[in-house]
Amino acid sequence: MANIKFSQFELKTDQADVDFLVGYTGTENVQIASEKVGLRYDLTGAVSGTDDYAITLTDNNGVVDNVTLVAGDNIVLTDLAPGTANSVEIKTKRGSVYTVTGTLQNMFGGSPGIFGDTLEFGISSAPANDHSSVLILPVAAKLIGVSYKWTSATAVTGIPADALYEIQVRPMTTTSGSTLLTGNYAGAGTIIAGLNLTAGDNGSFPFKSAVTNISYAAGTIINVSGVEAAGVIPTSNAEMEVVLTFETTTF
Repeated sequence: MANIKFSQFELKTDQADVDFLVGYTGTENVQIASEKVGLRYDLTGAVSGTDDYAITLTDNNGVVDNVTLVAGDNIVLTDLAPGTANSVEIKTKRGSVYTVTGTLQNMFGGSPGIFGDTLEFGISSAPANDHSSVLILPVAAKLIGVSYKWTSATAVTGIPADALYEIQVRPMTTTSGSTLLTGNYAGAGTIIAGLNLTAGDNGSFPFKSAVTNISYAAGTIINVSGVEAAGVIPTSNAEMEVVLTFETTTF
């Protein structure tokens, strides 16, 4: 080693331009090849399976480490090579989105209703006490949103301070049974958060929306109801239009 200060050494910024690094261990002067100092990785990648993308890290000692990206539900991995080498595109895969509209009639305890006010799809049942409307899902789908609008000429009125009105969804557990028997449905309905009516809605014509993520298998039959979960609200002839938004999960 030249008898000069470290500050006088020539500066190099590329490790390839340096043959050896020198130092000491105890009283021993030592040198080490520059390529042995620190690990440098070469990154390569390729599709390794239908839903897999393998990332290979090879260090300067020849040791290979592997990382695999695995596509989860509704995720698509696309190898962009050769156009863009060693690149993978990650996209979400979405199904078709559709909406179904129903009507809550005779709000707050009027007919028809088995859990509360049953959401009527299509033509209103007649006579009401002999029917209970349901929605059949022919393909696997997720309920991704629920919205409603008060459509009566008269504003909401008469909801007591202790009352709570919820929108609940229940799948049938016995699809071959009567839609009028509560025992043919799941015991507890799924409450759609953000859609409650309370005394604070008196005097208004509510419009409310909620984002949901409830998955249903193909062939599921659901009941959607407005339920007085607390208190007693006087029955009226008011109506609300309810829109259910679904996304298919069959690709």
